[in-house]
Formats: sequence, structure tokens, C-alpha cells
Amino acid sequence: MFITYGDTFLPTSNSYDELYYEIVRMHQIFDNLYCMVLRVSTNTGQWKEPASKVTHSLVNVRAIINHFNPKIESYAAVNHISQLSEDQVLEVVRSNYDTLTLKLQDGLDQFERYSEQPKEAAFFKELVRSISLNVRKNVSLNTLSQDLLLKEFSTIS
Repeated sequence: MFITYGDTFLPTSNSYDELYYEIVRMHQIFDNLYCMVLRVSTNTGQWKEPASKVTHSLVNVRAIINHFNPKIESYAAVNHISQLSEDQVLEVVRSNYDTLTLKLQDGLDQFERYSEQPKEAAFFKELVRSISLNVRKNVSLNTLSQDLLLKEFSTIS
């Protein structure tokens, strides 16, 4: 959604540029993820369908990487630069949007309406209730001073 429609809701056009910069910068993670889900999606098993969905979802990310990486490498070679700065990469990204082709994803116009009482509310309500009861049962607040109690709770991570 951010890749194909980000310009409509990201705060500035620079945010869009920075999104693409981060995708290109972290390309190895996306490449590894793609290889892993491609391997799983070509095998039979319970994870085949979810892996296929992830593979499909990575189409535009891979298009961005495959489009901009050669342009960045070419820019570096032409300018005899071994390590490009963030500003130089952003310059390459900004100057090469016009030749980038992205695929419109199906179903982005369909979404589940926000609900104040989501389906998971009962689960989380019971979880919080269980935690509260467990704390009441196992922690004696009477024996702790308020200072010690606040110190204990401040170190919980």
C-alpha cells in the first residue's frame, strides 16, 4: 500500500523517497525473504499458500530493488565513488522514478472496517483479567512500601 499509494498519505514527498531509499538499502533482507518464501511456495505443505501470498506481496519491492540498484551502481561507477552517501542515493532515486514500473496490487481497495470492539477483544479482555488475577494472587502489595513497589514496576521490561 505504501509503495503504490504512499504519495497520497505520506506527509511529504521526501518520505516517499526515503521509503524507497530504505527498501534499496535493505535489499539483502528482501532478497533473502523472497528466496525463502519462494522455496516454501514451490514445495507441498501447509505453508505453501501463505508463502505464495508473501511472494506475490514482494513483487513491487523486488521491482524497486531491481530498478534502482543498477542505476545506483552505474551512478557510482560514472562518478568514481565507491560508497555513495544517503543524499547521493536519494538523488538517483528521485531522478529515476519515471522509468519505474510497479504492479497495482489487487484488493487494496477492500479492507475490514475499523471496529472499537475488534474480534480479538474477548481474548485480550480475558488475558488482562488473567494477568490481573495472577498478580493479585502472587504479589503481596501490603508488604511492599510504595517506593519499593514503584521501583519494582519501573524495572519491568
